[in-house]
Amino acid sequence: MNSLAFLRCPSPLTRASTSAYLPVPSALIKIRRSRRTAAAHRIAAQKPSRIVAMAAAAPASSVKEDLPTPLTSASEPPPLFDGTTRLYVAYHCPFAQRAWIARNYKGLHDKVKIVAIDLADRPAWYKEKVYPENKVPSLEHNNQVKGESLDLVKYIDSNFEGPSLLPDDAAKKQFAEELLAYTDEFNKALYSSIISKEDVSKETVAALDKIEAALGKFSDGPFFLGQFSLVDIAYVPFIERFQIFYSNIKNYDITEGRPNLQKFIEEVNKIDAYTQTKQDPHFLLEHTKKRLGFCNGSSSSYVDICFRAATSPRWHNQTDWWKSGEKKNRLYMSYVCPYAQRAWITRNYKGLQEKIKLVPMDTADKPAWYKKVYLKNMVPSLEHNNIIIGESLDVIKYMDSHFDGPKLTTNIFFAAIKDYDMAEGRVNIRRFIEEMNMIEAYTQTKQDPQMLLALTKKKLGV
Repeated sequence: MNSLAFLRCPSPLTRASTSAYLPVPSALIKIRRSRRTAAAHRIAAQKPSRIVAMAAAAPASSVKEDLPTPLTSASEPPPLFDGTTRLYVAYHCPFAQRAWIARNYKGLHDKVKIVAIDLADRPAWYKEKVYPENKVPSLEHNNQVKGESLDLVKYIDSNFEGPSLLPDDAAKKQFAEELLAYTDEFNKALYSSIISKEDVSKETVAALDKIEAALGKFSDGPFFLGQFSLVDIAYVPFIERFQIFYSNIKNYDITEGRPNLQKFIEEVNKIDAYTQTKQDPHFLLEHTKKRLGFCNGSSSSYVDICFRAATSPRWHNQTDWWKSGEKKNRLYMSYVCPYAQRAWITRNYKGLQEKIKLVPMDTADKPAWYKKVYLKNMVPSLEHNNIIIGESLDVIKYMDSHFDGPKLTTNIFFAAIKDYDMAEGRVNIRRFIEEMNMIEAYTQTKQDPQMLLALTKKKLGV
């Protein structure tokens, strides 16, 4: 039984959490979103660090576009496939930003309509009627929908009028393909140091040095191919974020000793097509910091900033709101904890999104009162009928026997870091994995595999 409920996930509770903002009924979700917007403005009013200030100093766009409000699960779809070309994006997603920049640079503001999606509260119709991959960006054009950010940049360049994003020079075209093929490796190398408690790694330094060298290959401009191109579009959303994150999280200036990279950042911030898409650097920083979490004392981990937007205000601990006597069903969990994920999947699969409220814990900064809820001070735990049940497998069995919904058998999750395919020669396991990945209740809880791998390697000392 697939769960089609796309419920928004609340922000993890910390030591600073209070009852100042108690859970609100679903009817008030629109108010919650406006508070989140207000929170972003409050963040912007804070005193910036050096790099955040530098990022914020980018010139304003000469073309002021009124951007639409992101669509949520409560939003009706636009009139799909009516001849309108639509680019579906999330404003703070770097992958969507690529296609957005390309659209702007080609001057397609009037020809390609922006449709913003709230990734934390995605409309069900987006997957069902628009893009089955359920990701952004995607482009609705000529009664077809295309996806994958780099493919979309190329498609927009070749199918719409406007300045070309790829030069005619054969050597530059070849170099462009090499750099585009390197984007994932570059991003992985840079993200790996962010999730680590260690200093900036040799791999990260080498990746930045490679970009520095690439920016110096052609002398006819400050960009990767000399003049602005689709290669710059591929890298700049991530370089924008890495400059902010590394300065503030690692106290490391990615441009130090790299004059080409410094020049690239200065010059790209003169291009309106890019600056039109930039988000508040304070918001990006705080948004990312919230995604650095722990699971029962494990090392920090990074959850993809595109798919884990902050969705509700923090609660503070000057209260015992949990003693209120309300007979609520609450599942205390952490978004990045595999044990908590077991209980989360069960709750989703049995269709209990309305009956069991998620209460996420920031396990790196747990509220002191949580230990009064569950003495072991771990996640998951389930509050039901004025009792607390702990231990993930026990919680699964309890939910299965005490709540309505399809019956379950316990699933034991396996993860490995060996070069070994556990499904090879085991057709039933392979089939099991394939079928599980068709169940929304499970896929809604999955985390980025690269993040999980890095987190496990660090925990095991590999």
